[in-house]
Amino acid sequence: MSLQDDFRAFLHDIEPKKSTVDEIASAHKTLRVYLEGHEYYSQRCIATYLSGSYAKHTAIRPVKDEDHRDVDIVVETDYSTSDNSADSIIELRDVLYESDKYKSVRLQTHSVGIALSKLDIDVVPLASEGERRFIGNLDDASWRETNPKGHIEWSSQTNARHDGLYVPVVKMMKWWRREHCPKMRRWPKGITLEKIIADCFPEDSSAYEELMIGLLEIIHDSLSEELETGVVPVIADPVLPTNNLAESYTLEDFRSFIGGLEEALYVLQEEGSNNDSWRKILGNRFPSGNSNASYKALAKSVYTVEQALCVPHRKSSPWPFTKRRPGVVVVVADVTFEDGHVETISSNGRVIPKGCQIDYRVIRSKGLQSLTAKWLVVNTGEEAYAAGCPRGEFENSNLAGGGRHESTAYAGRHYVQCLLIKGGRCVARSKEFFIIVQ
Repeated sequence: MSLQDDFRAFLHDIEPKKSTVDEIASAHKTLRVYLEGHEYYSQRCIATYLSGSYAKHTAIRPVKDEDHRDVDIVVETDYSTSDNSADSIIELRDVLYESDKYKSVRLQTHSVGIALSKLDIDVVPLASEGERRFIGNLDDASWRETNPKGHIEWSSQTNARHDGLYVPVVKMMKWWRREHCPKMRRWPKGITLEKIIADCFPEDSSAYEELMIGLLEIIHDSLSEELETGVVPVIADPVLPTNNLAESYTLEDFRSFIGGLEEALYVLQEEGSNNDSWRKILGNRFPSGNSNASYKALAKSVYTVEQALCVPHRKSSPWPFTKRRPGVVVVVADVTFEDGHVETISSNGRVIPKGCQIDYRVIRSKGLQSLTAKWLVVNTGEEAYAAGCPRGEFENSNLAGGGRHESTAYAGRHYVQCLLIKGGRCVARSKEFFIIVQ
């Protein structure tokens, strides 16, 4: 499978099960029927609907060995901001407690919680004033404007604007956060993380690999600049712009979040974009790939990676290497087969035949876009040596954007590496990208 296929398999694996979605829909329906049929609360209740990740289709499966799912249900009421907001929460608790189904109901700051067999439900009462909605506070009885329906619509519109790619990327970023967020820190989550992703979403790509690399880089650079001022970044609510979604987070929370992004980018820079590196970033649910199986039959005639890196005809770089700040230079290979179909492959991925055309593209940080790309191209194996074409020297880019076009003519393990040059020095370089030809 290609890396894009592996990303699709990963997304399928982290989706909530259909039985979970059906169970949540049933729980919402049961709650709605109960409130609408209540002796007096039916007059208070205007509408109920799912909110949060299940309503926006950005939910991910629960952590291993944990059966409970967190669900948000909104109850729009006829309370107004002239009323005591704590009363709206206490009244909802009392109404729900009357039912044997909801004896577990408990008061929370902005809602009431219900613990069912496999669901933890937050039921949030809202005050209504015309088209505006307000959320209460049990502690100080205040109201604050909110717009959960607006968030659902905004998420849908954002996903449509990015051709259906936004929601899958949000799910992968949520999974990354779950894998790496320290217990003592609060990394942005929920609508806050979703808005950060929307603000930094890369353009002009449909490959999940490129989208994730670009997004990690853009978020890192964008938030790092704001953190340099010594204050928590402002993340504007997409439907209530005067609300700062990040106001409850600390400076240390965001610094830790940036540190997590830097660790992911470091893995990509040092190891390249492949199944092993993405498993380090997204966890062991990401497919391990089948690169070993794909060239097992060729093992005796194909150089190992270590042998290929040490061939004597590989030239040393004439440009001294100057280490810059953390950045990403990742090579991506689009292979056109003789039958005309195109496939994006991973380094050391599937075996490809002779007669293919390869367009190597370089994904690089925003600050590296203007630099000159040079390409180390190395062939190994008996056929390349017999033809007098081991290569091993540095070539200029011959594709737009600093890419390099090559073709497959000799069996063996071959590789390229992209170096970015500024002022006679190499300021960034990719990991070697290997292909295996039979």
